[in-house]
Amino acid sequence: MELYRTNKQEMEKIEGSNFELERGLQDLVENNLKLTLGIDFVASEFAVGKYCLDTIAYDQDTNAFVIIEYKKSSKYSVIDQGFAYLNTLLNHKADFALGYNEHFQAQRKVEYFDWTQVKAIFIAGSFTSYQLDAINNPDLPIELFEAQKYKNNYVTLNQIAKPSNFARFSHSTEKKNTGKNISDKGVNIDSASELVAPTEENLFLASSETIQDLYQKMKDTLLEWDPSFEIKPTKVYIGFRLHHHNVIDFLPQQRAMKIWINLSKGELNDSKGLFRDVSQTGHWGNGDYEIKLKNDDQLEYVLSLMKQGWQISKASLTKSNNI
Repeated sequence: MELYRTNKQEMEKIEGSNFELERGLQDLVENNLKLTLGIDFVASEFAVGKYCLDTIAYDQDTNAFVIIEYKKSSKYSVIDQGFAYLNTLLNHKADFALGYNEHFQAQRKVEYFDWTQVKAIFIAGSFTSYQLDAINNPDLPIELFEAQKYKNNYVTLNQIAKPSNFARFSHSTEKKNTGKNISDKGVNIDSASELVAPTEENLFLASSETIQDLYQKMKDTLLEWDPSFEIKPTKVYIGFRLHHHNVIDFLPQQRAMKIWINLSKGELNDSKGLFRDVSQTGHWGNGDYEIKLKNDDQLEYVLSLMKQGWQISKASLTKSNNI
């Protein structure tokens, strides 16, 4: 990412630089994990097995641990190192559960966590083309972020985007069996080679062409409203998020699509009463409003309610960020 300063019709490039010390970058990220990555801090310099892991974090959306490593040098294999760390995590589940319990003063058992959605994040000033090519696979549970600092205390933290398989997969009749049930938390998984990062493609494996088309229409509309939407697939649903806050969630089924709008009961003006109140009911997505669509007969109206949810969430997030 290049940063520029504008002066009338002229632009001046602002030169960035790497952090001089890994520890400086680590401290900055650890103190702002919720803001920057939308996850919770658990431990720093976490000694387990034969490694000392820079940062351990916890993702509430996936109920899974995240390993974060910071690198000043780009001369290493993110694949080899990432899988080594993930293998260590999966072979020492009790240590990670204990670290969580100590930090949050909780009593969670190993079975509470989802070990199928753990991942590793590498943060560096830059990555080589070989590293970028190696990680260019949406199924890998490894993510890369580039961090740069600028004058006047500005910092950028940008994720290296992976390709989405959804467009290629759309309308395919081929079904892949991942061998994992939605309720399987992977307690018996002990190898990183068994991990598959959640993707849009995998969540639509059993869905009909009608449901895939329905999702694509809604996805295109959401991104037209706000290109800054972050699409975060989990093992169960796909979250559309702003500033790490889920706004709309989708759960594709074979012949239907469940949708949640992340608003509290009473916030949504649903004049037709199509959305169900799930404020007192267990459900996968976020928010108190749920609907199940089987076709696009009510799509325009549903989109109008989703737009309400987006506008209310955006206004609330803007207000909280300005406080």
